[in-house]
Amino acid sequence: MSTSEEHPPERQMTQLEAETKSVQAAQVFSPRTPVNTRALFAGRWPQMNAVIDAVAQCGLHVVIFGERGVGKSSLANIIKPLLEVMAPGTTPLVVRINANLQDSFSSVWAKAMDEISFENEQPVFGFTRAIAKDRVSLRQAFGVSDLPSIDEVRRTLARLPNSVFVIDEFDRLPKRFVSQFTDLIKVLSDMAVDSTVILVGVADSLDGLVKDHSSIPRALVQVHMPRMNTSELKEILLKAGEALGMKFEDDASSRVARMSQGLPHYTHLVGQHAVRNACERRSFTVLLADVDKGFANAVKQADHTIADTYATAIHSAHSGALFAQVLLACAITACRTPDHAFGYFQAVDVVDSLEAILKKSVQIATFNGHLTEFVSDKRNKVLDRTGVARAYRYRFHDPLVPPYVILRGIADKLITAEDVETLLSDQSATDA
Repeated sequence: MSTSEEHPPERQMTQLEAETKSVQAAQVFSPRTPVNTRALFAGRWPQMNAVIDAVAQCGLHVVIFGERGVGKSSLANIIKPLLEVMAPGTTPLVVRINANLQDSFSSVWAKAMDEISFENEQPVFGFTRAIAKDRVSLRQAFGVSDLPSIDEVRRTLARLPNSVFVIDEFDRLPKRFVSQFTDLIKVLSDMAVDSTVILVGVADSLDGLVKDHSSIPRALVQVHMPRMNTSELKEILLKAGEALGMKFEDDASSRVARMSQGLPHYTHLVGQHAVRNACERRSFTVLLADVDKGFANAVKQADHTIADTYATAIHSAHSGALFAQVLLACAITACRTPDHAFGYFQAVDVVDSLEAILKKSVQIATFNGHLTEFVSDKRNKVLDRTGVARAYRYRFHDPLVPPYVILRGIADKLITAEDVETLLSDQSATDA
């Protein structure tokens, strides 16, 4: 058999197919909202298993924590379909709500209970035999007050066996109410109530989310959501491609994963635009060129708060001020330092990255003043600083900013994608 018969040329998309798949890309990729279907959720097996194991055991509760943008809410979204797969034949009651700055312990639980309703069948007056259904909330049905106490919540959950309550964005709740959730978890565990509370929020550690967790160590399962590895990010692209009837060339998916720096938000954002670029070519295969072109599109449609942070950080009335170049060097450095898990770096670490951008040798004195400004209000405090003079450590205040800065640097031709990958690969080899 000839080579051409083994690998027939790819059929070109029709115009209708290209237009349809371009529109469908917005449904398959979700850069701005959490994934809400198990079919499109990628990776995270250890975290999923930890949550399922906790729900299966009476008296255990869960805290899911990690950086912004690592997929905590997406995991929270698929808990119900996961439970349905793990325990077929049962229909778990799963309620998910978001906390906010105006909430209290009582208002969170009032909102959660209002998400549940019952239908009471009542006969309709007159000669018809039709049945009307009167829907009432759980609070109405169980006589729960508008501001439920810890004991009221405990009694209510005891009447809802096999239930799971997911409270997302828990970090936004005023800190003075956190201890009430800890007290609730303790009493639920002590009294073996068959209901699971799952708290989800942004934090570097459990202590940053639930400060008095030491009082309930045996009742609390800690699920840390680290950044996704390259294989998990490529799985996002694989699943999206399968849903669209398309595929990513390996070098194309590898570049998207590398530039995403463990954050699925950017995999979805760049992947969506790369697919649309392939559709413009009427191709079912996403190539490296489609990805590189997608960087510029992704930058244009990035979160406006991130774009505003970047614009404020690099603004200068003086040409040659180098704020954009230094911030780009910091972003690359933050992604390649041994302390990458937290994004910390020192001034000396920035030298190699800045030399690659400027194509010349630099000294710390060249950019030390820029670092000082980046931690100021004038530059939107784009960097945080810790330590003492001559030993300062820096990191980006928002973990979603460094990948944006890198994509922006590539789009603005301050550096090539190949040079970025070389810098990141060099550090990977050094760490190994």
